[in-house]
Amino acid sequence: MKMRISIAKIKQRSRRPRTRRGALTVEFAIVVPILFTLFLGGIELTALNMARQTAGNACYEGARKVIIPGGTEAQARTEVLRQMNLVGMGVGATVDVSQTTTTATVTVSVPASAVSWGLVSYSLGHTIRQSCTLTKE
Repeated sequence: MKMRISIAKIKQRSRRPRTRRGALTVEFAIVVPILFTLFLGGIELTALNMARQTAGNACYEGARKVIIPGGTEAQARTEVLRQMNLVGMGVGATVDVSQTTTTATVTVSVPASAVSWGLVSYSLGHTIRQSCTLTKE
């Protein structure tokens, strides 16, 4: 008993069903906005972290200006704003300097929306605050 397979049946078996035509496009359209949002969210968090680190460094530099003998609050404010302007974050920043006989505290507040790179809605209404207290010499 010999089996005969016709060429038409072989071709019919090798064809792919066309029921999934366009599925890749639909899947791409669903996944890309999610990936794009995650990517922009990572950039936004990086920008906010950079702002936090810059504000902390500016606080430290401002407090160093106050603790040295003869240092004034005006010098501290100027130094803090200079440090913040080096990276373009001086706009909207507020500086508070307080000192006692033994310590000096510098606090910097920056609205998060001023340093946002794109997804402002995540940082809207938040403020980045950093403070540094040093002992006077």
